[in-house]
Amino acid sequence: MKADDLIIQTMTAQFKRAAIVYHWGYEDDDDDMRAAGKKSAEQAVAALDTCGTRGRMALVPLLDDPDPSVRVFAAGFLVKVMPERALAALKEVQDRCLTRAHMTAFHFLERHENGNDL
Repeated sequence: MKADDLIIQTMTAQFKRAAIVYHWGYEDDDDDMRAAGKKSAEQAVAALDTCGTRGRMALVPLLDDPDPSVRVFAAGFLVKVMPERALAALKEVQDRCLTRAHMTAFHFLERHENGNDL
């Protein structure tokens, strides 16, 4: 396995866990847990970005994850590279999701409207 492939596999898994931890922090009203999830997701994306275009694009399959917290985080970090699909995923979670992920979708959509995509 190539080094980039290992980074992509490992960091995609880390990103998925981080999205879940972030939303657990929301559910438990635990700011430290939420911050740890956000930091871990950002670190995973930074590592993925070292692998060129393939790196961040490894998050695309997460747009179809059954967990809305994973879908919304993936969409939030894909807006720059595939805005049409990522924005549609964010709007779907915001409009139809009954978990705290809808608040995250709202936040990512607001960031996008203000020109502050991740």
